[in-house]
Amino acid sequence: QPFISKYITSSMTNGPLNNDAAAPPPLPSMMHSFATPVQPLSRLSELKTLCGSPRELWVTFAIKFLDSLANFSMHIILVLYLTQEFAYSDVKAGAVFGAYGALITAYGIGTGLIIDRIGVVKSMYSGVILSLIGRLIMLLVTASTAGQAMLLIALIIVLPIGNSFMFPTMMIAIRRYTVKKNRNFVYGLFYTTMIIAIFVSGPLVDLFRLLLSGDDNILPDGSVEQAKLMYFAWTPYRGILALGVASTVVECILCMFLREIKVEEDEATRTLDTITNESDSASAASTTTSTQLRTSSFVVPKTSPLQSMKNTFRKGSFRRYMMLGIILTNIKVIWRHLDATLPKYMIRKFGVDVPFGSIIAIEPLSIMLSTPIIAFFAENSESLPMVLIGVSVASLSPIFVVIFPNFIWAFCIFLVLFGLSESIWSPRYYSMSVC
Repeated sequence: QPFISKYITSSMTNGPLNNDAAAPPPLPSMMHSFATPVQPLSRLSELKTLCGSPRELWVTFAIKFLDSLANFSMHIILVLYLTQEFAYSDVKAGAVFGAYGALITAYGIGTGLIIDRIGVVKSMYSGVILSLIGRLIMLLVTASTAGQAMLLIALIIVLPIGNSFMFPTMMIAIRRYTVKKNRNFVYGLFYTTMIIAIFVSGPLVDLFRLLLSGDDNILPDGSVEQAKLMYFAWTPYRGILALGVASTVVECILCMFLREIKVEEDEATRTLDTITNESDSASAASTTTSTQLRTSSFVVPKTSPLQSMKNTFRKGSFRRYMMLGIILTNIKVIWRHLDATLPKYMIRKFGVDVPFGSIIAIEPLSIMLSTPIIAFFAENSESLPMVLIGVSVASLSPIFVVIFPNFIWAFCIFLVLFGLSESIWSPRYYSMSVC
C-alpha cells in the first residue's frame, strides 16, 4: 500500500476513467498547483452528506480496512516468515521483500491502463481474487523445492499484480461516489480507515505469536513441536496469513454489492448547498429535506491504452506529482523498514519475547491522535508546505534509534515522531494523487 507506485498509479488512472470530473485549471506555481479551489463544507455538513452517500462508499471503506489488515499484518512478519520457515538469509529475504514492492510499481503501469478499460467493479474483483490466490499460496506452501517456487510466484507475480489493482481502484471509486465539496473529507476518512487497520495489525501479530508459540509442546530433547494443520506446522506466521485469507474472502463477498455508478455532481452540489444552509439555520433540527445523493450508471470510456498514457503524461499536475513522489522516496524507505527490518532487528536486540508488533503500532496510534490536531490548526494551509514540514520531521526521527540503540524507549520516541510527521504530510500527499 504505502509504496510510491500506488500513489503514482492512482494519478495515472485519473485520465479517461475520470472524465466525469473536470481537472482544475493549472496555476502558475508548483505550490499553488496543489491547492484546493473548492470551498469546503462545515464539519457538521460533511457528516450529514455521508448519510446520503451510495452504499458503494461504505463497501469501499470496508474493503479498504480488510485489505489493509491483510497486507500490513503480512508485511510485519514477511521477512521473519521467509527466514524461519524457508531458510532465507537476511539478504535474500530483504531482496524478495524489496522486489515485491518494486514490482507493484512496474505492474501498476499496466494495471492502470486495464482499470481504464474495465471500470471499478471488474478491477476490484480482479484485485481481490488475485490477492486471495496469492495469500492462499503463501499459507499452504512448504519449504520443498516446488513450494519455494510457488512462494516466489505468489510474491513476485500474483500478489503485486493484485495490490496494483486494489489501491488505485479504491481511490477512483471514492472519487466517483463523492463530489468536490466533500471529497477531501471522505479521502481523510479513507486514510483513517487504513491507519486503523495498521494499528490493529501490530497487536494481532503479537497475539498470534503468543497463542501459537508452541511453548506447551516442548519435547524431551528441548526442541519445540509445533501444532500441525494438514501437512505443515501451524506457526504464528501462518496464523497471520490465514487471517489475511479470511479477510480477503470477506472482501470477495463485499464486491458483490458494488455497482458501476457515479454521484451526479450538479444535483449533489445543490443537495449539499441545502444541507449547508440548514446546518447554519436555527431551525435545522426541524427540516425534513432529503440528503440522499443522486447516482447514475457510469459508462466506462473505451479509450485506447496509448491514448490513456498520452492523456496522463500531458497533465502538468501528474508530472509535478510524479516528481514529488521521486523526491519523497527516502522518506518512504524509512516507513518500509518498519516492516522489512525493525521486527527482526528488535528480536535480535531485545530477545524473542519483545512485542515488536505492539511497538510498531505506536506509529499509527501517533497518527490517529495527531491528525485531528494537525487538521484543525492547518486546515487552510497549502499542501506543498505541509508536505515539506512533515518530511523534515520524518527525516530527523530515526536519530533517537541511532544514538540510543539499546533502549526500547528510543524506538518508541522514533515511532511517535514518525507518526506525527506522517499526519502532517501524508493526507496532503493523498489528496495530490487524485488532483
